[in-house]
Amino acid sequence: MEEVKKDKSLIDEIKLYEKKAKEIEQRAKEKYMEQVSDIKQKLGKASEEASIKAKEVIDNVGSYVKEHPQKAAVIGFGVGLGLGLALGWFFKKK
Repeated sequence: MEEVKKDKSLIDEIKLYEKKAKEIEQRAKEKYMEQVSDIKQKLGKASEEASIKAKEVIDNVGSYVKEHPQKAAVIGFGVGLGLGLALGWFFKKK
């Protein structure tokens, strides 16, 4: 009789530990999902800020080109020439 009580109490204890383990697992999943959501929000905000800054730079370049078309043409030519020489040198090495 005592052995049956011991077995039953052991089974009850195992069930209790299983229940606690499931609760801990659920809390861990919830925390994980909160952190993932937080990261997504931060990445979205950073992406939005980068997009705004890129638009500002493009607008500034456009304004500069309208105000100083000759300088812009010379700068563009210089950058193109420099990139062309650099890429030619790079691919010639291979």
